[in-house]
Amino acid sequence: MRSVVISGALCAALLFVAGTARAEKVLLKDKDWEVYTDGRAAAFASYVIGDGGPVSTKMITLPDGSVVAETILGPWSVASKNDTPDPTEQSKVNMMRVRSGFIGNTLGLGVRNQILPDLKASAYIQLWAFVESEGRIKGSANPADVRQGYGKIEGSWGSVIAGRTRTLFSRGATDINVMYAHRFGVGFPNVIDSKGPTQGMVGFGVLGSGFGAGLIYGSPVLAGFQLNVGLFDPANLSAGGWSRTQLARPEGELTFEHALGTIGKVVLFGNGAFQKIYKNGYCAPSEATGPCDETVAGFGYGGRLELGPVHLGVAGHYGKGLGMGFAFEQSYAVLDPHNNLRLSDGYYVQSQVVLDKFDLFAGWGITRLFLTDYDKTLPQYSNIKHQMGINGGVVYNLSPNLHFDLEYFRAQAKFFLGEHQNLNCFAAGMTVNW
Repeated sequence: MRSVVISGALCAALLFVAGTARAEKVLLKDKDWEVYTDGRAAAFASYVIGDGGPVSTKMITLPDGSVVAETILGPWSVASKNDTPDPTEQSKVNMMRVRSGFIGNTLGLGVRNQILPDLKASAYIQLWAFVESEGRIKGSANPADVRQGYGKIEGSWGSVIAGRTRTLFSRGATDINVMYAHRFGVGFPNVIDSKGPTQGMVGFGVLGSGFGAGLIYGSPVLAGFQLNVGLFDPANLSAGGWSRTQLARPEGELTFEHALGTIGKVVLFGNGAFQKIYKNGYCAPSEATGPCDETVAGFGYGGRLELGPVHLGVAGHYGKGLGMGFAFEQSYAVLDPHNNLRLSDGYYVQSQVVLDKFDLFAGWGITRLFLTDYDKTLPQYSNIKHQMGINGGVVYNLSPNLHFDLEYFRAQAKFFLGEHQNLNCFAAGMTVNW
């Protein structure tokens, strides 16, 4: 669970590259070429207090009359200050770290050229780095990650991107999280005892879209509508033997944007993706092994409303085999013990009020997991039922390039056999961007 949630936080946090979040600086011009850069650096004091993972205390009577201990699946991987000496008692979390935020430190470099009157070409590469050390080992290496690298051509006919960049499924929901809440903050810190970007609202109504290698066509904007369609490198689930794929993964997003005079705008979006997955090697479907092929699929929807200083975003998603954190994740949440894909959904509401140099924000979200028919035959397994998060805070924008954040996040997890885990998360920090 630990590595899965870290990956989920990483992929979701790397969504900083929404167009509204980038402020680029031109370094030089050489005839037809222009070279520019963008980036940021930040750190946050992150303090978490609350419950450790639930412990197994129930004895379950199976249909055959045998009695077994329950198995709990899905607690958050967070460290405890002191474990209780009683193994039947749920431990407590009490820990502070200096962390990367929802977005890590970034350095981007791009070039562009107006090749023809109706053809502009550009290329962009972006590096990511984190402020904290792995396992709190001060002298350990902290390598950079080449998170993006793509070429792009564009004109009146639209645009084409080739390379590694943002995927399209669930892009609208993560944009809301970035723009209205945690662009300069933390959100849910998740694995506080490790490193990397935090989670924001990912896993709490937001399904992070992440990055992938792909080819994307973006249509021209017509009457406020724009369609983006892409083919992405397929992702296997690994768990349960789903390690084989065949075709590239199609994804798409349709957006609509309409200005409301000079006071604001409304933005609507719908997106989706699907992918076939297969078991590796010879497979004969049976009650013991389950199916030999499956389809991971989902859709997302929502919108944003901006009226003067008041901003409101709502989003939702639903799908099969999606997991709790980010689309096409590799985790226990995706599969039951018989390798059947589980259904999940999520709902998210985020508000923001801009008062001069202050951004006040508050939001709520929930992600739910549904049991399969086979899950219901295993009464001793207590799967996570839902994750609910509440966020609130303030960002002081001293200038367009200097931001101070103070925030709170309440994370609540509930399980099908009644267990729970609640965490109170506080954070404060500073971001410098260019």
